[in-house]
Amino acid sequence: MGSMTAFEVIDRLAELGCAVHVEGVKLKVRGPNLPEVPRLVSELRACRDDALAILRESGSRPPSLTEIQAALPAGVCLVSYQPKQAPFAVAPVSIVTNAGKFYRAYLADLARRLEKPEGHHCPPLADILAKLADAGLELQVVKSGTFVNAPGVEASDKDVPF
Repeated sequence: MGSMTAFEVIDRLAELGCAVHVEGVKLKVRGPNLPEVPRLVSELRACRDDALAILRESGSRPPSLTEIQAALPAGVCLVSYQPKQAPFAVAPVSIVTNAGKFYRAYLADLARRLEKPEGHHCPPLADILAKLADAGLELQVVKSGTFVNAPGVEASDKDVPF
């Protein structure tokens, strides 16, 4: 143990589909229960202070493509991902200063909106897709044979991921 750097452990966990984040002073790992994960979590504990510093510093960075793919709800396929560095505008009056928080919050809103299409618990689906597209993440939602896209994004049968 202790043979990997904190960055290497975090990177390997991400490759396996695990997300590592900070909650207060604790490190949290969420992802698939693969045989390699417990050993990597032990490695992460061995370099906890370095991992905390890396994660706190990277919190404003846009998530990796792997993290984006892991966060997408069922029925959502990636059209393109060209992340922008903060600050960036997502609407005429919105400037994003923490890219990581923005992407993660809107992906969580997307999951909630798809789970419960009716209600006022998060922005409308078109708004979520448009803001993510403004930030460089174009997504397409496939539900019941129809497409829901951000304004200005066209879809055809060829876009179906099946």
